[in-house]
Amino acid sequence: MIASGVPMRISVREENMILATVSSDAAFHRDVRAALDRALRFETVWELGYDDAARLRGVEAGRKCIVIVDFAEPARAMPVVRVGNGRAQLATIVVGAGGSREELLELMQAGVRDVLPHFTCREIKQAADRAAANLDSAGELLADLYAFVPAKPGCGATTVATNAMAVAARQAAQPILLLDFDVRLGMTTFLLKAEATHTVVDALLRARELDQELWTSLVSRNGNLHLLGSGPVDYSRMIEAAQFAALLDFAVLRYPVVAVDLPGTMEDYECDALVRAKRVFLVSTPDIGALHVARRKSVWLHDLHLDGKVSVVVNCVERRGSMSIADLERILQLPVRYVLPASGGEIARAVGKGTVLDGSSPLAKQIARIANDIAPARFAAVRPGPVRRFAEYFSMSAVRDAQAQR
Repeated sequence: MIASGVPMRISVREENMILATVSSDAAFHRDVRAALDRALRFETVWELGYDDAARLRGVEAGRKCIVIVDFAEPARAMPVVRVGNGRAQLATIVVGAGGSREELLELMQAGVRDVLPHFTCREIKQAADRAAANLDSAGELLADLYAFVPAKPGCGATTVATNAMAVAARQAAQPILLLDFDVRLGMTTFLLKAEATHTVVDALLRARELDQELWTSLVSRNGNLHLLGSGPVDYSRMIEAAQFAALLDFAVLRYPVVAVDLPGTMEDYECDALVRAKRVFLVSTPDIGALHVARRKSVWLHDLHLDGKVSVVVNCVERRGSMSIADLERILQLPVRYVLPASGGEIARAVGKGTVLDGSSPLAKQIARIANDIAPARFAAVRPGPVRRFAEYFSMSAVRDAQAQR
């Protein structure tokens, strides 16, 4: 059934939005409205059946609409979900899904922001609040997000990310940001000798209360490079994927360029960062072990439909005895864009001084290539550029459940 113009009571937070619930079960519509009553105010509420998706296509570009879809009938629900893909005025929440990895991937590829395995009032409220916040920021200019991920530990992804961002910062008129999301074994603070009062862990723990004043007190500065670096190792501290997502949401609204150094363990928060990234740098060494793991990760990235934005960085390449680029690409099934020569002494000297790789050495030139691709000349001035939609926020709350069932 379709009900247009159904008012909800004035609430704490007022939003000039449409709420569209989609289900063949009248109880679902009723329960969603009850969960959101007093939490958000909607100008109009539509209660739609699965065959009423055309109503969603009619939402004007200037409107905002939160769509909450009952996934009890997946074959009927998926066409409705796909209606919102690429439409900045729609934010879709799917309830009762995520039971398998394949289902999660399909929903992610359809542009879904939130997947809730079960219906609870608390999770519906939280998802609707995230959706409203994302719709509010849909017209704002957001950072270009880059992700660095190692094939396996020891491939040098952190060294590449730190040096490339430091070089990029020198040619940018505005500050750019590096986030160290390896909260267990991060090395960015050590590499830059950026011993600070606060670390990325402090920011993650307070991610839901961030404002400009708090942010200023947390971030470290090295010229135009702003850093939330690694902190003391604390294996006991658990940080939720939603905290990483909230930190990214805050950061991309305040910098033209944000880079994330990931540990490569493919946890929930890494999936979210990779999906949102403009480009993914997969860093591997040319040894067989690293290439084997890199190949497995390339398959995983392909499953996420991210292989089109992955560039391979082959690090620590010796002059003799190395595979050709064609051979490497045949193994990895991904393009090799950067080849960094082995130069352990040069890196050791830079680390010892707390400086970045610079100059005319072969390694420094390749780092500069990556830096130029991250922050090209257009960032020398304030970016005019067109307004872009908010990078799709995908809640990974259901991923652990799906992984547990594999």
